[in-house]
Amino acid sequence: LMKLVEVVSGLGTAPEVAQAVFDLAARWGKTPVHARSTPGFIVNRIARPYYAEALLLLQDRVAKPEVIDACLRAAGFRMGPCELMDLIGHDTNFAVTNSVFAANFFDRRFTPSLVQQELVDAGFLGRKSGRGFYRYPDGAPALPASHVATPSAAQVVVHGQG
Repeated sequence: LMKLVEVVSGLGTAPEVAQAVFDLAARWGKTPVHARSTPGFIVNRIARPYYAEALLLLQDRVAKPEVIDACLRAAGFRMGPCELMDLIGHDTNFAVTNSVFAANFFDRRFTPSLVQQELVDAGFLGRKSGRGFYRYPDGAPALPASHVATPSAAQVVVHGQG
């Protein structure tokens, strides 16, 4: 699915090793880029605020997932942020967000979303569970789910204090 390969070099990475990996990825038909070892590398550093803004739009009830996704596809993105989070899996995406948030010393740009926390707690993990922002009945195309995160009363988990 992804053509991009981030060839990440740490302090001890020999330049010839990084170049060999870069060349191998190119021979595989991938689009390699060199990146320095840093929390989130390139794609996840850019993607976290992209997802966060979509989640804030949902939290503030500005638009539904299908509207947000349609707008971003119309702007040239291959997938909208809600579609992409459903594909990645909300559990995986939320864990990465928490990791990048902590690794960047709790920089507000990377703040995890309660909307996504609720989806994870309800078991609405996206494609892998059959339901996320969209429903995925038996491998059929995505159908809009009628919720942002609306677990039943038995599934409600309260986070925070007070």
